[in-house]
Amino acid sequence: MPSRAHESKSTRAPGMQLGEDQARLMILAGAALTFAERGLRATSVEHLLVAAGVSRRTFYRLYGSKEDVAAALYDFGTEQLVAACRQAVREEPAPLRQLERCVDAHLDNAREFGRLIFVLGGEAQRHESPLHARRMETHAALVDLLTGAGDGHREQVDPLLVRGLLLALEGVVRLVLEEGDEGRRVSDASLARARRVMLRIATATLAGAGPGVSPLPSAE
Repeated sequence: MPSRAHESKSTRAPGMQLGEDQARLMILAGAALTFAERGLRATSVEHLLVAAGVSRRTFYRLYGSKEDVAAALYDFGTEQLVAACRQAVREEPAPLRQLERCVDAHLDNAREFGRLIFVLGGEAQRHESPLHARRMETHAALVDLLTGAGDGHREQVDPLLVRGLLLALEGVVRLVLEEGDEGRRVSDASLARARRVMLRIATATLAGAGPGVSPLPSAE
């Protein structure tokens, strides 16, 4: 997610026009900082204009609202996560190793963008939010990857099991962010703890077997 310092209006020559790509980057970078500081609901378009150093006209040429900017940031983050998991599936033959790398990608994002993930992730959990549908699409993409959908050479488990697992893993990260001052101060120790818990949940779910353990539900 964009988070680097951005060019302000004072550093540009008067009347200089911004290219579309540059303007988008400035708006997203400013929004990432502002949403992290203020939260989504307390942020106004005016706050975004000041943070990005762009004109109102430039902003509305590219985005219809602050919610559109939040959606763009959320899409950027989730697309990066899915891409990391897709690479893991491509490079790792063992399903549990694939999942381990997906867990690490999620925790890397939490380490770098904890506060922003807390803000946008919380918004995405609200069913009435436009981000909720995007969250479900991300889950569906990850379920397809981790169940080997379309791969006739892999034994497929019930996708509902993997979907439930993803919700559980997401919930662990959410708890860690909440305990870390809502993502503002997330320690390496808390992320290492989360990793241990997440891998225990994942391996027990997909590889656990023995007396008293329910059989792994297969796709019907």
